[in-house]
Amino acid sequence: MSDGRKPTKIAFVSNTSWSVYNFRIEVIRSFITHGYKVFVLAPRDHFSAKLIAEGVVYIPVSVDNYGVNPFKDIVLFIQLALAYRKHHFEHIFHFTIKPNIYGSLAAFLNRIPSTAITTGLGRTFSFKNSIVSWVTKVLYVGAGRCAREMWFLNITDRDEFVSRGIIPVEKTFVLPSEGVNTAKYFPGSPNSKSVLTRFLYAGRILREKGIVEYVAAAKVLKTRHQNLRFEILGFIDEKNPNSISQELLYKWQSEGFIRYLGSTEDVRPYLSRADCLVFPSYYREGMSRILLEASSMRIPIITTNNVGCKEIVRHFVTGLLCEPRSKDSLVEAIEKFIGLSPAERSRLGANGRSRIKKHFDVEMIIALYHRKIADYCKAPELSAQLDALPGPATPSPSRTDLIL
Repeated sequence: MSDGRKPTKIAFVSNTSWSVYNFRIEVIRSFITHGYKVFVLAPRDHFSAKLIAEGVVYIPVSVDNYGVNPFKDIVLFIQLALAYRKHHFEHIFHFTIKPNIYGSLAAFLNRIPSTAITTGLGRTFSFKNSIVSWVTKVLYVGAGRCAREMWFLNITDRDEFVSRGIIPVEKTFVLPSEGVNTAKYFPGSPNSKSVLTRFLYAGRILREKGIVEYVAAAKVLKTRHQNLRFEILGFIDEKNPNSISQELLYKWQSEGFIRYLGSTEDVRPYLSRADCLVFPSYYREGMSRILLEASSMRIPIITTNNVGCKEIVRHFVTGLLCEPRSKDSLVEAIEKFIGLSPAERSRLGANGRSRIKKHFDVEMIIALYHRKIADYCKAPELSAQLDALPGPATPSPSRTDLIL
């Protein structure tokens, strides 16, 4: 702050350093540029050092993402409570289930206002009658009472929490995705001279992301058409019970229907040479990041009529939609894409980038964060800074027209 006051201390708390860096680094950079002191609390991984290099104060914590051991969750709660007491942040942003729950409670005990951001339901309520689902709901009700607001990345998730009585609608806010840097994810040169039509799946290699349906579709289509290539890019999340094994992935590749490209920290070179991004997810996405990145790069998309996917794609305008869990529907959508002319494919890609720039550009998301934090921290002196930021005025919690 240029007037000599101590900088406002805000914290971002998540289940991985990787997710903080890849999904929120532009927001964090903006806060640092505007004079805030930013802390990140997350498990240590190889992105923790990158956060430190950005000027973040990094504090390692332990998050057992897939476990149900209450003692490990108690350890997380104690770690957060002690860190909050030591630093006494002006505001805390929590992301994902366990930081949302235990972080909101720890912040409340330390009398620190916080925001719980639900980045997708995943498998949270997939088994509605299970004890785990019931306990999660009860804990989320407590988190909702402790947090100042609960944010969602799509209206469907917000409405589900409201209908289940977890959070009143007046304490909710719909953030239109976590944004994509359209200057970074910029269109490359089209593959006009290639005789191959390349389809790319990019993401975690999980069953619920539609990887089995993608491979099954590839098997059908490669018997019907020549010059098709089906590629898979992503890492195997061995700790996730829904993950595809290395053995099965290698078997698919040895059969010649798909080509595995490994994993990467930069998806852009792979997207730039793809003709179409195929993401047949039936996972409860918040707002699919890979769809935002591909559309920003003018890559046509085939995805499912699923929460967190359908909000991004407009059928036959920016891409094609198919039904979740349906190999036949996916095959039909890919067949339709194969039949498109180069001009028609180009039109889908151009429309996709225009839509991303209008509704999902990260600069709009940054502006919303700044307006919220100025309100939370009661900082009217920031109004001049806010005037220079792009994006709409902060909408009321009941508005549902953010994602068009």
